[in-house]
Amino acid sequence: MSDRDEELRGLDAVLQELRHARYGLYGPLVRERFLGGLPAGVAPTGYRVLRFVEASTPPPPTVSDIAALLLSDRARAVRVVDRLVAAGLVTRVRDTVDRRIRRVALTGTGRRHVALAAARRTRLLGEAIADWPDEDLARLTDYLERLNASVARHLPVPGAPEGTGVSEASDAPGVSGDR
Repeated sequence: MSDRDEELRGLDAVLQELRHARYGLYGPLVRERFLGGLPAGVAPTGYRVLRFVEASTPPPPTVSDIAALLLSDRARAVRVVDRLVAAGLVTRVRDTVDRRIRRVALTGTGRRHVALAAARRTRLLGEAIADWPDEDLARLTDYLERLNASVARHLPVPGAPEGTGVSEASDAPGVSGDR
């Protein structure tokens, strides 16, 4: 095994810990604090869909697009969208070109909740790295931007708009699937 292979395993382990460890940035304890700022009934999957709808506009995504994001069937995506519609966070709208197609768009309330969640996410991140020097934060940001660009360049998602990388799927605590 080469040194590079060993380093890649180390990077993968660190990313897994960041994503799944109990005290990791996206782990269950932080996820609880993060989700506490979302409207009642919005699960991690619902938040993930809200972020996807926000990033997809215009045009808003279809339920089939949302099913692809969730790596699930259309029926599950419909249930998630139904919950978000009931919460007043999204609405179904007819496509302007093909009136048979229904799209999912954020409501004003949905936009406000996504913005509040982003501010909460930033605040939680700030708490986690409060003792870091500014130059370390800048360096980490540069490296992560570089990693995102490399992933987008070398592992593009079929059908995704150019420059979007893998997806908005992992941008917030606990948004990978139902929990």
